[in-house]
Amino acid sequence: MMMNSQVVKRELQQYYFDVITNWDCRSYEEFVSLIAIQINRLPCIQLTGMYKWMKESSTYHLISTDLVSKELLEEGLNSKEISKDLFCFYSYEKDYYLNVTSGLLLYVRFSDINSISILQTIQSETRKVLKLAQQMMSNQDIYPFLYEFSISVFTMTHKSEILKEVYRTIQTFYPDNVIQFLLSHDTELDDDIPIQTIAYTDDETKSYSSKAFITGGVQLENVDKDSRKIYAPLTGKQGVYGVIQLLLKDSPGMLLERQISCITHIAHTAGMAIENVSLLETSNHLISDLKLINDVTHKVNSNLDLTDITESVRDKIEEVCQASEIGFIFRHSENRVDILSASTSYFKSKNSEAFTAFLFKEIDYPVFKGDYDEYPHLPYRSLMVIPMRQEYEVYGFVVIMHESPYYFTFEVYKLLQSLIQHCSLALSNAILKEELQRAVITDYLTNLYSRNHLEEVIIKEMKVAEKGSLILFDIDDFKKINDEHGHPIGDEVLKQVANIIIDYSKQAFVPSRWGGEELAIYAPNTSINEAVQIADKICGKVKTSTSPSVTLSCGVSFWTRTINDSVSELFIRADKALYEAKNTGKNSVVKNVKLK
Repeated sequence: MMMNSQVVKRELQQYYFDVITNWDCRSYEEFVSLIAIQINRLPCIQLTGMYKWMKESSTYHLISTDLVSKELLEEGLNSKEISKDLFCFYSYEKDYYLNVTSGLLLYVRFSDINSISILQTIQSETRKVLKLAQQMMSNQDIYPFLYEFSISVFTMTHKSEILKEVYRTIQTFYPDNVIQFLLSHDTELDDDIPIQTIAYTDDETKSYSSKAFITGGVQLENVDKDSRKIYAPLTGKQGVYGVIQLLLKDSPGMLLERQISCITHIAHTAGMAIENVSLLETSNHLISDLKLINDVTHKVNSNLDLTDITESVRDKIEEVCQASEIGFIFRHSENRVDILSASTSYFKSKNSEAFTAFLFKEIDYPVFKGDYDEYPHLPYRSLMVIPMRQEYEVYGFVVIMHESPYYFTFEVYKLLQSLIQHCSLALSNAILKEELQRAVITDYLTNLYSRNHLEEVIIKEMKVAEKGSLILFDIDDFKKINDEHGHPIGDEVLKQVANIIIDYSKQAFVPSRWGGEELAIYAPNTSINEAVQIADKICGKVKTSTSPSVTLSCGVSFWTRTINDSVSELFIRADKALYEAKNTGKNSVVKNVKLK
């Protein structure tokens, strides 16, 4: 039979069809060997062989031929030193080498004729069948592998583990291609794999990666004639969590479609796995937050002591967000502001008074600021202000601050907002309880403690402390004020004097109304000379600051653990000193140092 290119094409197609339909190859190299055998069946071909390019040695190595010809072909190849840059077909005396795929070289020797058209037909038909074989081998290998990949990633509990498995899987299929992960800001990063954060600038939104992220669809970018980039989004049911960027080389036609399908499957599976992990993390956070709120609420609702409640809440806030300063600010009905004792140091300093007043004046709603600059010279940049409400009324604020900008997350803010809301009733009840207790022991007109409370405090002090002083004040000629100006003015003068006494009373002091126009201070662990100095300052301030102007007469006594004493004796001595001050010209301070 006369051989020409048409006959060769028909024969080869039949041979190759038989090989494909009876596919039982275990490897691609086995298939290549079968192809070489089929070519050798052509009457015009004397000898065939297949060579594979080896990177390690930078030469072609024989992978298939008949045993008789193997030694000859290997020797011939080494002597000719065929390079990887060989063009489509090449003749050396009677031998021809055809470049049939990237990295695969077909050797043929004609038996009687040599025809360029026949060589072209052999090359073309062999390229087609090898491409088909690659696709079939890919189908055989990839789907079980992808199944195992799916099982693996859906059992993982951390996003970084999933991304590492994706990277390993893609490298298995495409070891020579460049892989890059482009992730959203809320996805954790890992230094072991190539990761970048997706940019959201106007220019970046026009990029293929941003289009893939925004649309959730695969994008394909032509880099040059031999390479393309695939952008496959990591998609879940609720969102897109990033993009896989893969640079593919020499991937035309159906092979490119198979690669896109493979990458898309991997990306979608990974996206679903990441979403599951995210939902699990969110659920765990919610459970943890609810447990925290439940524990704190249970603790504060079982306690009506305001200090204990606020300290518990403060400790939990510090645990949750590591705040630098926490303030509990309470507003009384008469617009008087109290800083509760559980507040941290800044809120107990003089610097905080103007700031807390500013907050109550300017803010009546929750505040979350990452770069707060509305109050001049405040050394804190991150600010959370969470109102304490009883029904619809704001009765106070919890203020949480840190020096660093953008230190608190919005999730922490929402958690603390919920925590304060759940504790508001307990805080309100504790504040109400303290106000009721204070009302019982406080004089309504002057806001000073009652005489009974003063007496109870001194009795307790005499059991545990080392010493203390009692100061008694009497407003000179107070009856004259009432007679000349009326009792309402007399009450105002009494309140003016009481406020001065409160201002000069240290934290542990007990300013009290002794009775009528007589007022008192008990000063724990204070010597009589120190008490006299305090009394002198108060008398001087009253004389210059009251309107109409009044003066004070003052008697001071003290007690010490070294001498047996009693509350009544302490009172008597102070009263005697006050009587002496009255009888020696008034507007003076007299001390009684006689102890029995």
